Amino acid sequence: MISVVLPTYNEREGIAELIDEILGVCRASGLEAEVVVVDDDSPDGTAAHLEATYRREPRVRVHVRKGERGLATAIRRGLEMARGEVVVVMDSDGNHDPALLPLMVRLTDEFDIVIGSRYVLGGGMLTSRLRYWLSYAFNLFIRAVLGLRVHDSLSGYLAFRPGLLERLPRDRVFYGYGDYAIRFLHALVRQGCRVIEVPAVYRFRKGGESKTRFLVYFWTYLASVLRLRLLGR
Repeated sequence: MISVVLPTYNEREGIAELIDEILGVCRASGLEAEVVVVDDDSPDGTAAHLEATYRREPRVRVHVRKGERGLATAIRRGLEMARGEVVVVMDSDGNHDPALLPLMVRLTDEFDIVIGSRYVLGGGMLTSRLRYWLSYAFNLFIRAVLGLRVHDSLSGYLAFRPGLLERLPRDRVFYGYGDYAIRFLHALVRQGCRVIEVPAVYRFRKGGESKTRFLVYFWTYLASVLRLRLLGR
């Protein structure tokens, strides 16, 4: 079985469509799957909507966090709840294409971490060109400063076996926003983990408003990279 972890905050408008797509892809590929949704008590009623929609669907589990918010800690909670032999972390807005799931899961037989990457041949973004090039430039910066031979450290579309979590200092990795992925990859690559990137094309979100504003998080990401370079954590 695989576990797909979806952190949510105000994603009521498009999340059920994404979950249906994930389950459909897995069913068509012969993959037994569960979807673990970790919702930060969304004011728009995301959790209640999902609980009502999937009340008879045991493959969808919804966990609501009260008094706690944050992308990275929500992902950590979902990973700790996951029961699958392979875990996949995806954005909950539909940017990440579930069609890649069968390939990414299959590649975990040979690689420790599989990344859905915008910056390998065949990857890209259908959405903002500005965001594409800003993220591309920052990924070049990450590679130069950390020597991390990964083209898309900010992808957030990751597949791996849960045993890898035992090799991580979780409190020093899972905090903040998308910068957690930089720390995640840096820690595991330093331990010799094998990484492969497969081309991913970001799609338009399925509803709601984007919470990923690169310029807003730029200084947080920059500080994370410099801290890794200077302190190794």
